Amino acid sequence: MSPKEDIRIVLVDDDRDACESLSEVLQFDGYSVRFAMTAQEAMTAVEEYQPICALVDLGLPDLDGCELSRRLRERYGPDLVLIAVTGRSGAQEHDKAMACGIDHVLSKPLSLERLRSFFPPRG
Repeated sequence: MSPKEDIRIVLVDDDRDACESLSEVLQFDGYSVRFAMTAQEAMTAVEEYQPICALVDLGLPDLDGCELSRRLRERYGPDLVLIAVTGRSGAQEHDKAMACGIDHVLSKPLSLERLRSFFPPRG
């Protein structure tokens, strides 16, 4: 992947401040970011924006984040990297997320270093 290639990411979280903050950090790192605050907005954003990755909060107001992930996986297959973001921890939460087709599970508060390890480096 060339350094000039646009790497698009969609953030899905009902907390606007969290989306805006993380979006700023990722944009500073050189990534293109859009965010959605509902599952419906997320489906539209992924369809229109065609990101390489979606970070999905598991606690959304209109649809469970696992169900959203199932729908995204069904529609876009393995080409879309799905990363669950959750305030809950534990093996049961991790296993539930993985069963939904999620590739990685991150707990809140997010470790930016860990998150960045999932994306191609910008340079």
